[in-house]
Amino acid sequence: MSENTIVLRGKVKEFIRSYSGNFTFTLEDSQNNLHYCFSTKKSSYLNLSDDVIVFGSYTSGNKVRINYLINQTQNHEVNLVESSNDWTYYLSLIASIGTTIGFIIALLFSLGLFPVDYGYMGMYGSIFGTIFSIVLAILLLPAMIILWVLTNSFSKKRKRGTELDADISKFKQSNSSQITSSSPAKPLEGQMEAADSEMSPQFCAHCGTKVPVGAKFCPSCGSDR
Repeated sequence: MSENTIVLRGKVKEFIRSYSGNFTFTLEDSQNNLHYCFSTKKSSYLNLSDDVIVFGSYTSGNKVRINYLINQTQNHEVNLVESSNDWTYYLSLIASIGTTIGFIIALLFSLGLFPVDYGYMGMYGSIFGTIFSIVLAILLLPAMIILWVLTNSFSKKRKRGTELDADISKFKQSNSSQITSSSPAKPLEGQMEAADSEMSPQFCAHCGTKVPVGAKFCPSCGSDR
């Protein structure tokens, strides 16, 4: 279990109205302690008194941000953490590297470290090339910064999603019997036999005519059953 992940068990005690419309409720654990749980998602996945297991992390004021929710009552699970797909991370990484290389090349040209023969343009070509390189470097700089910030954000989301999946997998393996929702109670054998006898057709012992369930006399011969 990662250091930032906590696990809470208990019942949904109360839904709390959030001005932002977020999914928010209080959870009461086995020791009657109340925990304020919330998510940035808008939809509700619970009913009052549902037994739940919450995977989350503490924020300011001991509030718990929900990352993963297991509803044992409804036998339902939902991932509430905002993770990043692999393709978005790799696309952002490739764009960041390409922009960085372009910025470095433009910067080196603007400093005159790469000698270029402009032919008949001579000095005017050199001045034009320098100005173009400077403008290109200035334009690429903010794009490079933004792309690397996005790449870092996607990387953190991927890491958080991977850690959460590992935590949930370990927890399920060690608590599989406690997570499985209880199956509906089965009727006793005596109750099943009584139900079968009530539903099965009834026949008169004297004339063999089919008698409605619950009838005290045969409708054909009038004998007492």
